[in-house]
Amino acid sequence: MHPAIYEALVLGVMGSSGVGAGLLLGVRQAIPLAIVALGTTTVLRVWTAFAVWSFGVPSWNFEVWLVGSAALLMAGIATHWRQWRVGVAALGIFAGLSVASLSTKYLLDIGERHHSDISKVLGVALVVVQGDLDDLSQAAGSYKRGIAYPLMLALGPEGRILGGFTPLVFLMTLLLASWLARQFLPSSVSNRMLGLVALGIAAFSVTVPIFRAAMFYLNGHTLMGFGVLLLVGGLLLARRDRHFGSLPATFVLLGGVIGMTARIEGVVMVLVVIAALVGQQFWSQSVQRIRLFAVLSLTGLSLTWWISSLDSPVLDRVGLPENGLQLLVGLSIVGAALAAVPWIDPVRRFFLPAFAVALAFLLGREVWQSGDPVSLILAQWPNLGLGAGGWGTAAHVFVASAVLLGLRRRSSDYRLLLALSAMLIGAILYSKTFDGGFGREGFYDSVNRMWLHVMPTILLTALIGYSEVVKNAFGSTEKRSPSRRGPDKLVSAN
Repeated sequence: MHPAIYEALVLGVMGSSGVGAGLLLGVRQAIPLAIVALGTTTVLRVWTAFAVWSFGVPSWNFEVWLVGSAALLMAGIATHWRQWRVGVAALGIFAGLSVASLSTKYLLDIGERHHSDISKVLGVALVVVQGDLDDLSQAAGSYKRGIAYPLMLALGPEGRILGGFTPLVFLMTLLLASWLARQFLPSSVSNRMLGLVALGIAAFSVTVPIFRAAMFYLNGHTLMGFGVLLLVGGLLLARRDRHFGSLPATFVLLGGVIGMTARIEGVVMVLVVIAALVGQQFWSQSVQRIRLFAVLSLTGLSLTWWISSLDSPVLDRVGLPENGLQLLVGLSIVGAALAAVPWIDPVRRFFLPAFAVALAFLLGREVWQSGDPVSLILAQWPNLGLGAGGWGTAAHVFVASAVLLGLRRRSSDYRLLLALSAMLIGAILYSKTFDGGFGREGFYDSVNRMWLHVMPTILLTALIGYSEVVKNAFGSTEKRSPSRRGPDKLVSAN
């Protein structure tokens, strides 16, 4: 069978099972359902792999994922067949982006962008996973590069990776950012106005070398950025509607699991968004608290399941004691329960500021204790400021935009996104301290490439901020967006 046909069939299974899972989770809109489809099939792949590894039957890896995919599809059809129009529309979106992704490889012949690190990712994907090895030490030792991405690459034809997956993640990320921007902009910002802003950002982005490479870059950074944006999107949707409904909960769950397993440093980034979510003030209904507990506990337990199923040495690497795994399990459950109980409601508003202060303190301590604080602070200046990292003028434009757009006349959504972007940047730097320092000069420096994790969130920030400026300059009096429903209507919808 031609590799393109094989990949098309696999992507078809991913899309159809993902749509079925999304319907089961209560997603009822075509665009977010297509986005959720990619997230659910990735999480299913991760969880089924952990299951077969835990039971010592790695040779069942692909078969269990395939059976699970079929089960989700059939369950979705059996219980939500009346939603067939939404399901077909979502599947059409997924199929269209899949065709575009495969076309870049098999029609346009665009090769993947990679470097020496990818040999370890490919080794896990093609040797360990596709090869059904009983010896999982190679996968266990490659924890820095995550497990979700090599598991998805391993779905390709025998001896080959799933080449259409990375471009698909990139395109889905753009779709997610565009859809979220539309949700949080008032109706007075027309689609044409938003499209012009997006076109301007796209025109600038093609001048940045690392942005041009991201769609075809063989590493988990693009998947990590997708997971973080799902988390941020779930937070913003719940905050807007003051209700943790089906769609926000699904976004947070999928983004949390992907973020925890796509890259090991994603743990800190996931915690940033969780702190912002738990710090919201709308937790008045029991169903919302139960959802929050379920989402947070499953997110934390996914990390511990990854570590235990592979017997990963990551706990030793970060200095946790021998019973560190049991501590993580307990922390995942107890922490999720504490986040959901009403006892902490009076202090919720302090969660995000407290996390920001703690993160700043940890970064400051790292600088203070270093032998050369100035060099440490300026470690990324050649990459971001002088272009050595392939970022062109992206960092300059980001800082200039934050200054020029200001805060006073911007929406609360924009201000929160800007704060989250800054904290996520800090989380990236802090996670790197476990390897020592804040990185080094060069395109292939880990920190330099990890900036891709926060780029989708910065993209959403820019789309909203510049659209608000354009609306104020050329638009009419702001109208209330029809998508900004109150909590009562959202309860009935979910």
